[in-house]
Formats: sequence, C-alpha cells, structure tokens
Amino acid sequence: MKIAIIGAGNVGATIAYTLATGGVASDVSLIDLNTDKAYGEILDIAHGGAVSEQVNLRAEGYEGLEDADLIVHAAGRGRKPGESRLDLAKGNIKITENIIGKVKKHYNGRSLILVVTNPMDILTYVCYKRMGIDKSRIFGSGTVLDSSRFKYLLCSHFKISPRNLHAIVIGEHGDSAVPFWSMASIGPVLLSDYPSREQPRLSAEDRARISADVVQAGQEVIKRKGATFYAISMSVTRIIKAVANDENRLLCVSSYIENLHGVDDVCLSLPAIVGKDGIREILALPLSPDEKAALQRSAAALKAMLREVEYQ
Repeated sequence: MKIAIIGAGNVGATIAYTLATGGVASDVSLIDLNTDKAYGEILDIAHGGAVSEQVNLRAEGYEGLEDADLIVHAAGRGRKPGESRLDLAKGNIKITENIIGKVKKHYNGRSLILVVTNPMDILTYVCYKRMGIDKSRIFGSGTVLDSSRFKYLLCSHFKISPRNLHAIVIGEHGDSAVPFWSMASIGPVLLSDYPSREQPRLSAEDRARISADVVQAGQEVIKRKGATFYAISMSVTRIIKAVANDENRLLCVSSYIENLHGVDDVCLSLPAIVGKDGIREILALPLSPDEKAALQRSAAALKAMLREVEYQ
C-alpha cells in the first residue's frame, strides 16, 4: 500500500516516520513545496532502514499521487500568537484549496483522502466539497486522538489498563468536543456503575475536570513544547492501519454527516466502520438528551465557522 503525505512539517514528517517504523505501508511518499525539507526528512528516516521495517521511501512532487492508495493532507500552518481560530481557518483553507487544485490533476480516482491539518473538521468539509468524490472516501483524523486522550485520563483516574477501558469523544476536534460519558465502561461495566451504582468512583466534579482536560490536552502540550505531533501521528497511523488491513474497525473519524442526531451538512466525528474502501458505515449512538444537545451545539459551532469562511 502506498501512502502519499502532503506536508513535510512536524506532523507530516512524524507520520512518515511512524508509518515506516510500524511497517504499515510498503511505500511512503512525502510531498512538500520545500523539496529539500521533504528529501531531508525521507533521507533521515531511510538511514534507519537497516534496523527497522523495509519500506520504500520517496520525496516526490504531486505526480507521486498517481499511484497512491491513500493521501494524507498534513500541510498548513499553526496558529500565530494572538491569532483567532477563524484566522487560522481562513489561512489553512487557502492552502487547502491550492493543494486540492494540484491533487485533482493527479488523482487516480481510487485513493482515499485523510485530512489531518487543523481546523480538521472544517478542512475535511472543504476537501469533500472541492474534490467532488464519494463522501466515504474523504474523512478526517477526527476525534481518534481526543478519544485516546480521554482514555488516558480515565485510565489514570481508575488505575486500569487502557485495553480494558472503552470510551470515545464525538463531535468537533476542538473546543466543543463531546466526551461520550453515558456508554464509557470498564469492560462490560459502565463507569457510572463502578464499583457500584450506589458508590461510583466517578463524581460530577471528576467528570467536569476530565472533560475539560480532554479539550485542553493539546494546548497543555503546546504550552510546554511548542507543538503536538507524536500522538496525532500515532492516531493517524492507527487509522491508516485499519485501511491497509481492511480491518473494518470502529474509529471516530470526521466525515460528512447527513440527517443524523439532528446534525446535517457538516463534517464531525461519530463512530464509523473503516476499512480498505474508507467509511463503510456511520453508527447511530444511544445518546442521552444532554449528549445529543451537546453534539448539536458542536455541529452548530462548526457550521457557524463554515458560514464565516463562506462555505455555507
């Protein structure tokens, strides 16, 4: 399987590294306007090939998309000091529109497109509208990372292996993300019933703190080291592995939603079955009234931004 990554910045290069060391793909291509940077990143990874998985690594132009099975959009810029989220969206939409124009010239008609650049849900919508291909073949990295952060925080609270803890985040990958508390569980036992319904180990204060920490986790990393790229690269690799191995795995990727839970004409994250052909199915969830309202607020926040950038 060939993965073509557009963008050789911290995130794109780390995705290439993670794919190469994980043996997920047979071919990994890195595409960037700065060809020296792309070649340098590929060369650095390739130098470790003798002690790692054997992967064909290349720095290419957009012609490298012609034989790609999956295209990762990881190009863009981070938010500047004092810049609003809307300003970031406008800047990265311009970059994305330019990229999509080049992608179309080399698109082979079968590649899946995975959007990683932020604001990811907005850019997934832009790519879907601009590419004009089936919605099952374009999706964003979604809340796979948010869900991993949620599980990490819960595992720390309950002191239990993440393999035994089941929890997801839905909605926007951003400030309005919705931790799906009502069905979070340790094995078959709901967290609200552990160790018993009368004496649960999860208080309302705990839930509020963990929910806030899920949303703020990325900013905490950025404050300390300037950027986040390891965890998102691991999350993206998890998604690509589901595609490469046709796992039909349930993952909270961002996709185009039509008339589900009162949400329509927006890209956000709900559990989807992901395999070699992209998204096979999006699951309807047994949301509590509060969770449904929160999901609708998340969709409304995204739609408001889409209107501000003149995509709705």
